[in-house]
Amino acid sequence: MFKSTLSRFGMVLVAATTLAACDDDPFDVVELQTIAATAAASGDLATLTAALEAAGLVATLEGTGPFTVFAPRNAAFDALGADVVAGLLEDGNVDFLSRILTFHVVAGAEVFSTDLTDGQTVTTVEGGELTIGVAEGAVTVNGAAVVTADIEATNGVVHIIDEVLVPSETDVYETAVLTAGTTTLASAVLAAELDEALQGDGPFTIFAPVNAAFEALDPFVLDQLLAEGNVDILSKVLTFHVIAGAEVFAADLSDGQTVTTLQGQELTVDLSDAMDPRVNGVSITTTDIDVENGVIHLVDEVIIPEFNVVETAVLTENTQTLAAAVAAAELGDALSEPAGMGEAPFTVFVPVDAAFEALGTDRLDVILDPASLELLQKILTYHVIPGAIVEAGDLTDGQMATTLAGADVTFDLSDAQDPKINGVSIIATDIGAENGVIHLIDGVLTQNLDIVDVATLEEIGRAHV
Repeated sequence: MFKSTLSRFGMVLVAATTLAACDDDPFDVVELQTIAATAAASGDLATLTAALEAAGLVATLEGTGPFTVFAPRNAAFDALGADVVAGLLEDGNVDFLSRILTFHVVAGAEVFSTDLTDGQTVTTVEGGELTIGVAEGAVTVNGAAVVTADIEATNGVVHIIDEVLVPSETDVYETAVLTAGTTTLASAVLAAELDEALQGDGPFTIFAPVNAAFEALDPFVLDQLLAEGNVDILSKVLTFHVIAGAEVFAADLSDGQTVTTLQGQELTVDLSDAMDPRVNGVSITTTDIDVENGVIHLVDEVIIPEFNVVETAVLTENTQTLAAAVAAAELGDALSEPAGMGEAPFTVFVPVDAAFEALGTDRLDVILDPASLELLQKILTYHVIPGAIVEAGDLTDGQMATTLAGADVTFDLSDAQDPKINGVSIIATDIGAENGVIHLIDGVLTQNLDIVDVATLEEIGRAHV
């Protein structure tokens, strides 16, 4: 998961209390405690105790009962993997954590090992059933070995087991949480607030990127996707991996097949190499993980959808000022319109961060101030040609184009090595977007500002020298 830690569970320090009775004193008595207190007093149940606290179940297991608890020891949680445990302990996964923990609890009965029989089934608080195995004196529960039995408590009995028990039916999101190779995806789904949607009836087909796929992304792009203000972009990426309303198994796929994603864009299947099936050029490494509300296929890369011009600026490291300016100017919605709607498509000449910095901190602060909304809109719309995708090959020397601001810009191609717009160098061209094209420039275009606008900026600049 994204730089995940086990701080919540690792900071839980549980002191193990040793209660020893002297062999030669038959009158020494060990005082029983509740199941919750018994677990807290056992060093081997420290992770379970942390999980009970995170799920808000401590008070329940301090109740009257009686309860029978099959308690996974620390090593059982360790076997899940550190990231899986950390994911289960995240605030957003409380319900799922509670479901797993209550799958280990039988309410209304104090069942000792001598009460258990081979093939016996017991119903848990979660609602699912556990199957008991008894052979040659060894007891198992759903295949997990009982390593310490019959630990008495005031409100029941505890049996320590060597595995974490998982309900037989988990949905696509819960499966991602519990799978060591997809914990990053699970955290991303939670961050994008898509967990509830993916726990719905479905059915869903998920092309799930493994952890290494996220690690392979440009670190800046990954950080931007996870930034609190970019939930919509993260959601767009994640839903591009989801087919809703269909459970598509590997046998259902065909070469050249296209499928529409929950995000709206299409994925294309490539089965030309039977040993390397692909979707949008990304390898499908594992297929047909059947879950309660669909099917999961693992892929080795994050499948990137087309982004609009605003999203592209947000995800590009050297256009962060422009992205912030578009948000400040309240132009995000207008410049995100799909091609054919509103003024889209757009050709945008995007000043890089250094271009804005060259204006000076004081001028930039004023431009981005909410009080300067109209001035900022005037500047930014002068960088946009509406209704057309103008690529570098479409430009000619001396050509003029009318911008979204209503004023014209002029292109100078007299030096083939240094194309310009209004005297400002075009330093990168033809960055494709879902609703247009972007060209990067090394200056901010201000030729459309009137004398009042210019005077305002100059006065501010002089005042802060």
